[in-house]
Amino acid sequence: MRAEQPKRAVPFLRAAVRGIGRDLARNGASYRVKLAGVLLGAGEVDESCSEMSAVLDACGGISSPRLLDRIREFHRGAGRVDSAAARECSERIRETVRGSTT
Repeated sequence: MRAEQPKRAVPFLRAAVRGIGRDLARNGASYRVKLAGVLLGAGEVDESCSEMSAVLDACGGISSPRLLDRIREFHRGAGRVDSAAARECSERIRETVRGSTT
């Protein structure tokens, strides 16, 4: 990502997401949000929104300030993309963040 080559970061983040156990839900969600952002940066809008939807499904009410910040960052990026998937994902993020506990 620092080299501004998001497509090259995707396989590494996918492996990280697969490697995190279910007992580490917050860490898994954090890596999935990062993967969603990288996919968005690589132009894979539908897949990035699918990852973000999985995070929102798994998290319910989000209580981690750091995770909320990452989700908001993704939300800003998705807001710059003109696609139905990005608009739907942005609306879902708004609803979820509004219901969060922070």
